[in-house]
This record gives sequence, C-alpha cells and structure tokens, in this order.
Amino acid sequence: MPFFRRQPKLTGYRPTDAEIRAAAAAVNRGDVEAANKVCEESGDYQQETAMRIFRYIDVEAP
Repeated sequence: MPFFRRQPKLTGYRPTDAEIRAAAAAVNRGDVEAANKVCEESGDYQQETAMRIFRYIDVEAP
C-alpha cells in the first residue's frame, strides 16, 4: 500500500476575474444562464467558480 497516491489531473480551467464579474453582472440583471455557462465550462473547478461568482452578486438587486 503506497503512502502517497497520485490524484487525477484536474480538467477544466479557472475563469478570469473579468469572466466572473461579467457572469455576476448578468445574474444581477436576472440572467442566470451566463453563470451556469461559466460554471459548466470550468470543469473540475465548478465549485470554486460558483463561490467566486457569489462574491460579486449584489444581494440587494431586484
């Protein structure tokens, strides 16, 4: 039994801050599809991407 196991290489990419802010701005306008698209394209980084988008969402938006 090995002490260290190799983890599978992560697939996908980390979206840029501009992509994250654009997705959050779309969510603030009421369009959730932009955020879904960015999250789907990020592959194994979906959870991190969603948290980054949540950081820029305006809670007070209508």
